[in-house]
Amino acid sequence: MTEITENIFLDKVVSFSSNEETLAMKNVTFKTIQNRLFVVGNIQLSATIEDLAHNKACAIAWDSVHDFIIFDSEHEYSQWIEASET
Repeated sequence: MTEITENIFLDKVVSFSSNEETLAMKNVTFKTIQNRLFVVGNIQLSATIEDLAHNKACAIAWDSVHDFIIFDSEHEYSQWIEASET
């Protein structure tokens, strides 16, 4: 991963989509685990029911990501989630 690519996620909340799931996280970085590149970060507000996983570490394999949406803040992500549920 290039520094330029990583910088687009700096201080953002990012929602990553794969075939199986959508996973949104903050504090996004990249880490190689057993020769496979992962996007790693922390669960942000509004990502789980009653925010039970808030700030827990999470990861998704970069090669499984189909698309992603970048939000400027947890607040913006929370508003988007609320609007999509109505």
